Amino acid sequence: MKLIIMRHGQASWSAPSDQERPLTEVGQNEVLKTANKLQHLGITRVLASPYLRAQQTGRIVAETLECTLETLDCITPDDNPVAVISELPEQGNILLASHMPLVSALTGLLCDGAVHEGPGFMTANAAVLEMDIPGPGLARFQEMIHPQ
Repeated sequence: MKLIIMRHGQASWSAPSDQERPLTEVGQNEVLKTANKLQHLGITRVLASPYLRAQQTGRIVAETLECTLETLDCITPDDNPVAVISELPEQGNILLASHMPLVSALTGLLCDGAVHEGPGFMTANAAVLEMDIPGPGLARFQEMIHPQ
């Protein structure tokens, strides 16, 4: 299976709460550029955090790739990456639209078995991982896709 872990695009700081921060126009364009670079991966499902900016990111990716969008409540910024693994599907090519620091911690946990080993993610970056089943240390890092 392939798991693509993507950070949301640039978001506005002007919102009533962190959960309600929308993507900026720059953020929407970043996500669209990254989504276009993901077309060759055969993504069939997008799982997005319930936060507005991740939902918007997931929607742009799902529309671009013509796949389904679902909400996964356990992938907000400070959620536990160990708990996320148990919620991941065990097959298919899936994209997770989420936040820092979770995207970095989850990538580190899946690839290296440790949450502190993950790469940094700029906005709208997507890490492509390959694995037989999701589990600590079981993924192979393929590439980091950037919107530029």
